[in-house]
Amino acid sequence: MLDRTIAPKAQPIDNINFILPDHWKLENGIPVYSYHLGSEDVIKLDVVFPAGTKYQTKALVASTVKNVLNEGTDKYSSKEIADAIDFYGAFLETELNNDYATVSLYCLNKHIDNVLPIVLNIITSASFPQNEIDKYLNRSKQNYLLGQEKVATLSSQAYVKTIFNGSEYGKVATEEDYDQVTREDLLAFYQKHYTLSEATVFIAGNVSPVLKQFIEGQIGQLPIDKNDEVTFNFTLPDYKQVNVFKEKKGAIQSAIRFGKPTIKIDHEDFNHFQILNTVLGGYFGSRLMMNIREDKGYTYGIGSGISSKKEIGNFIISTEVGSDVTKDAIKEIQSEINKIKTELIPEKELNIVKNYILGSLLKNTDGPFDLLERYKTIHFNGLADNHYDLFIQDIHSATPEKLREIANKYLTDLSIIVAGSVDFR
Repeated sequence: MLDRTIAPKAQPIDNINFILPDHWKLENGIPVYSYHLGSEDVIKLDVVFPAGTKYQTKALVASTVKNVLNEGTDKYSSKEIADAIDFYGAFLETELNNDYATVSLYCLNKHIDNVLPIVLNIITSASFPQNEIDKYLNRSKQNYLLGQEKVATLSSQAYVKTIFNGSEYGKVATEEDYDQVTREDLLAFYQKHYTLSEATVFIAGNVSPVLKQFIEGQIGQLPIDKNDEVTFNFTLPDYKQVNVFKEKKGAIQSAIRFGKPTIKIDHEDFNHFQILNTVLGGYFGSRLMMNIREDKGYTYGIGSGISSKKEIGNFIISTEVGSDVTKDAIKEIQSEINKIKTELIPEKELNIVKNYILGSLLKNTDGPFDLLERYKTIHFNGLADNHYDLFIQDIHSATPEKLREIANKYLTDLSIIVAGSVDFR
């Protein structure tokens, strides 16, 4: 019998058996990647399109398409879609980022034949009823106006415009934009970017041969126009290091952002930069947390991160502090940045961070749905199939000297953006 009074021995994580998905093409040429794993009769099916916000030529169009997509088709009303999805215990969601739009279905295998045809009808024949568009835009406009009262929103908007200045990633909606979106805009974007010739299908769960055959009969038989291929020319940001202050009179807090454009996940330095970022502000025990929260008590939370978009990456430090300690908090953040650029990280601290990253990676590859998300990172960034093995190698081989070199290479020329009542400049 297992003696639960004795803790299991800690084992080093030398590798993760990252399983690659099965890959095939449907009869009409749509690529499919699938994980046949897990004992439960449930699947997740994602259909991904190159329909992110960077493709829109008019503000709010991509997000409105994403949010009104399942509000009516040529066969079903919004209520009929919602009732059917509910009746079969399924869950349908749409996601959007700068680069891609995703339609996701979670469903029991035994109900896929009832639910998938509805989802495909949404993907191919959404009607965008005017009343649903109006309701969505009115709600969104009110949320936007409420957001303008928050320093976190003002700071984030200024951050995007500063870091991605002049590029498709740097556009921020205004109040007037909510009154300019038309149904014709949505239909044009939908017809151009939600095109099956550019779609990729991902499936995870109990992907049985019967299910594969059903998907072939449903998705594989849809007509495709090969002339619908999406072309896109990205404009690189015209970035210059600046300090930006957005005044919010009477604000009792300041929202602080440090950042700059940086390397993507496919860059040879990215893994080491990720390790360095974790030391600085990437987990609860990070230096920024220990200083700004635990020692100084300036904030409830502070963190840093690297976002890798398809075209370019960006580095960000983010926090909200009391207005009375705005300047002090900025000085302490700058102090931590300077320290990590000049002093070697102690081996004990670095080992804690390495173990944290390895444990997080292990946790994030637990189960078919998690594996699917990790593989999508590989697929859409053109990474090697052994990307996570290489990441683990870089974690084990990272040295204090290498990370100090990375800090001096990428933690320079950071812009500072603050929204609040205290001008820090």
